[in-house]
Amino acid sequence: MSDADEEPPGRAGTTSHNQLVRSLGLLDILMVGVAAMVGGSIFVLTGPAIGLAGSAVIVAFIINAIITLFTAMAYAELGSAMPEAGGGYLWVREGLPRPNAFISGWMAWLAHIIAGSLYAVSFASFLTGLLEMMNVSHDLVLLNIIPLDKFIAVVSIAVFTYINIKGTSETGKTGDIVTIIQLGLIITLIAAGLWVMSGNPNWKMNFSNFAPMGIGGVVAAMGLTFIAFEGYEVIVQTGEEVKNPRRNIPRAIFISLGVVVTLYCLIAFVSIGAIFPAGIESWKFIGENGELGIMKAAELLAPYGAFIVLAGGLISTLAALNATTFSSARVAFAMGRN
Repeated sequence: MSDADEEPPGRAGTTSHNQLVRSLGLLDILMVGVAAMVGGSIFVLTGPAIGLAGSAVIVAFIINAIITLFTAMAYAELGSAMPEAGGGYLWVREGLPRPNAFISGWMAWLAHIIAGSLYAVSFASFLTGLLEMMNVSHDLVLLNIIPLDKFIAVVSIAVFTYINIKGTSETGKTGDIVTIIQLGLIITLIAAGLWVMSGNPNWKMNFSNFAPMGIGGVVAAMGLTFIAFEGYEVIVQTGEEVKNPRRNIPRAIFISLGVVVTLYCLIAFVSIGAIFPAGIESWKFIGENGELGIMKAAELLAPYGAFIVLAGGLISTLAALNATTFSSARVAFAMGRN
């Protein structure tokens, strides 16, 4: 075993050219965490979750947040104690025999690849849906070989790969801009829903049948959406590039978790409370439309509600793709350094 294998990455004995530059502030890593947790899930998973739990989906979100808070505390403690690239891979390498770290690192890298592919395909689906709304054919085929949506997915991966190759500063700035736009669209939809509810005193009737599927429905909704609250892992992957990591990493984890839980609860709240579909309860209307439930609710909520959801989905998946690409590169870097 070589000296490099004996020494933890980023500590005494590691040559200086293997060190990453600490250029990311609290806002940068906070945006990375929010982007990874929100993704497109806030629009895609919330509809099916409402179909499972009804209005009690809000309780499901809160319980999920409480459960994941314990994991978040462990990540905050370890991330501040060992603020280096690699995150979970590094911790496994420090605490368990060597093969476990090797397996953990490759599993994390593979998981990021799969997640990034999902975000790219979701982005292409949202974009083709937007083109369809604008009466632009979404069945275009390039050179009679590549469907347009697959081409868009590949291009989006290539673009964010290039941005990440350019450097951490460019990646952080791009992530900040994309995530701020994403949050603006989500907040716009929430504000429109609250405005509609303030003008209609009957909105409380939509919550009268609060848990139509009982505890089983709440548990099912929790299982469906729990993955959305685990994205703060990406924050600890940035540890070696964060200014004042012992303070900023825990803050970013807890703030991002609080922001995301609040957004999920508010989206569900206004989607159920602000619409009044004919002949059917609002939660059931959303649930029957599945992944399109929030978009269908937004169509009833505001004149351009569906457009806001599609645009929000576009930006959200791009933000998540950027965060996932950034994180996977750090896992690969940490493994390569050892």
